[in-house]
Amino acid sequence: MSSKDPVDVYGFINAKLRARIGKMRQDRLVENLLKAPTLVDAVAQLRDSPYRPVAEVFDHTGDLQQMELVLLHTEIEMHRLVTKYLEGKSVALVNHLLAKIELDNLKNTIRLWYSSIIRRRPIRYRSEYLFKERILNPINWTALINATRWEEVVALLSSTPYGEVAAAVTAQEIESDGLFALESELDRSWYLTLITIIDTLSARDREVARSIFLVEIDLRNLATLVRYGRYYQMEGKAIAALLLPWGKVAASKESAAFLAQEPADRDGPALINHFYRGLESLKVNGQRGSVHSDEPGVLENMKIEEYLGQRRRELYQKILGGDPFTVGLVLAYFFLFKEETATIKATINGKYYGYSEEYIRGVIG
Repeated sequence: MSSKDPVDVYGFINAKLRARIGKMRQDRLVENLLKAPTLVDAVAQLRDSPYRPVAEVFDHTGDLQQMELVLLHTEIEMHRLVTKYLEGKSVALVNHLLAKIELDNLKNTIRLWYSSIIRRRPIRYRSEYLFKERILNPINWTALINATRWEEVVALLSSTPYGEVAAAVTAQEIESDGLFALESELDRSWYLTLITIIDTLSARDREVARSIFLVEIDLRNLATLVRYGRYYQMEGKAIAALLLPWGKVAASKESAAFLAQEPADRDGPALINHFYRGLESLKVNGQRGSVHSDEPGVLENMKIEEYLGQRRRELYQKILGGDPFTVGLVLAYFFLFKEETATIKATINGKYYGYSEEYIRGVIG
């Protein structure tokens, strides 16, 4: 246990983070980026901001993907900075949120490896934009991307939290079935650890964290049910194994009934509306007319993601006006920071491709 009173710890970080949040709002950086007439003008807005390194990379390379790597590095460093302010169990929670960034990078790396070794496709260009620095665990990203056999990948991950999951999948399964099972289990393992960590927090911190992440888990489970239950017509038992075992969606009789039906009889929109009435009729940001995609059910998943974003904003706004002495402020700061970096990335890309300010605003919401 920490030797300091939680009120002292959170009082200090409250002052630090509220100052940062206030500056994020006052700087009007995103608004200025959106109003910039050209990409060069947009990049100029970054030069006198905390995102100056992003502008410098553009000056030296003109490469948007290098700029995105700098934004990712900024996000990683932000997590590390916040852990310096914290003590006790909340440090483990922040580190696990950093582990989610690492996990996403790992999945991207393995996808490139799969494309190269299994699909025999060139990856040199894309692999240059892989984040290769240490994030949390000692992973040799370069060796991983250059592995010639799945067994080498497993060996490289053996001393990390991902080793057990990777070792449970054979090279033959990877070759015949792809990466779906592996990625699903990696995600599931991350959430299992997340809930375990949340359950070790103080009562107030636990209540705040669960209120946030259970919404995310419910919507993730709902997307899984609709996507794999209706559009990919998977067997009910196989889908049930993919659900995260928390929240109202996984435990509901409606979900069980949905899985018990024949795939062709499953009504995805009705299930969505049962849990979140009105979500099915939600207009997706950036949508103009119909959504074109080869992937079945993509619109339903976009709506679920859109709704999740809205709910997160509501929850974090509520947190910012509530008890200042909980981990909630930290989570709210992470959300606002990530939202800002994602908006910067989307805006820079939009300016690069010559989209109008109105269109970019529609996409980012």
